[in-house]
Amino acid sequence: MEAWKSVEGASLGALTCIAALAGIGLVTAVSGAAPGEAWLALARHGLFLALGVGGFFIAFSISTDFARRIVIPVMVGLFLLLCLMLTTGLGKNANGATRWIQLGPLSLQPSILFQCLWPIALASWASRDPLRLRDWRQILKLCVIFFIMILPVLLQPDLGSVVILIFVSGVTFFFAGTPPRFLAIMIPALAVVIFVAALAFPHVAARLTWLDEPHEQVQAGMQAFHLGGVTGLGPGNGILKYGKIPEGQTDFVLAMVAEEWGLLGSLAVWFLFVAFTFFGFRAARQAASRYGVILMGSATVMISFQAAYNMAMVTSLMPVKGLPLPFVSRGGSSILALSLLLGVAIKACSTAPNRRPDVTELFA
Repeated sequence: MEAWKSVEGASLGALTCIAALAGIGLVTAVSGAAPGEAWLALARHGLFLALGVGGFFIAFSISTDFARRIVIPVMVGLFLLLCLMLTTGLGKNANGATRWIQLGPLSLQPSILFQCLWPIALASWASRDPLRLRDWRQILKLCVIFFIMILPVLLQPDLGSVVILIFVSGVTFFFAGTPPRFLAIMIPALAVVIFVAALAFPHVAARLTWLDEPHEQVQAGMQAFHLGGVTGLGPGNGILKYGKIPEGQTDFVLAMVAEEWGLLGSLAVWFLFVAFTFFGFRAARQAASRYGVILMGSATVMISFQAAYNMAMVTSLMPVKGLPLPFVSRGGSSILALSLLLGVAIKACSTAPNRRPDVTELFA
């Protein structure tokens, strides 16, 4: 592929870290499978990774200008889909939340696609006119549009995705050069969202008391860390994987890694995310355009923050939320969304602007 010739070493370093994390996730899925289900686990997790690889190459193959033109129409379509999920029987309810659409044997969580689309839209908005970053009316207008877009996500409810999007938005504004006094509004906005969610949804309020009453998943996860010790029990030798760690293949996959690979395995996962963050920011600094700088920085923060929160959640440092460990947890929606985002971001890093992009005027 001709476009690969323009990809810098830092971008390749970031992709290498992601590939290693995906490999750890695949091995963990197989070793943590119930007896007789190893091949099924391999096929299912392998399918999710194949979707991610395909999504990355599709996103990388399209032009940067085209990605910027279609992101707003796609976001509007996603918003309408989420509204239909809440008001019709289209959405599948599980664990008190309506987040999934059943597609044959697979379940898709459409709201996660905002993790791909919103950074692209925000980076495009911020890079078009740097002066609007110092106009509080423009920022307020953008924030109103943002909260309208994510309202169906909050009503599902999916507070975790909302918190990530708000945090990443603040960091994106910082990368773009927004004055700190404007960024200060992100903190009360986040506090208001959490407060309203706690009032509206009892399970959100219950999870905010994690320090007083540790969640059962956290207790099981900490037991896995204890049993694994330094070197772990060995691949396939874990004893808590047979249903004793709820969501052990998804949100609490790090506990599975800790039990079978020990502290060394957990540190390897942590090191790979730290290395990815380093390479991601370095790639952003080397980007050929302002848009590439902002988008690659946002994509790096999107993945790194979600990983940091997941690891803090498993070790009882943060409340339990439905957030997978990027590229390690089993979950096709998350892998696909983040792969698409990386594809667009890395392409933007290696694409020099040759004309003023024809972007939709929705945010203008």
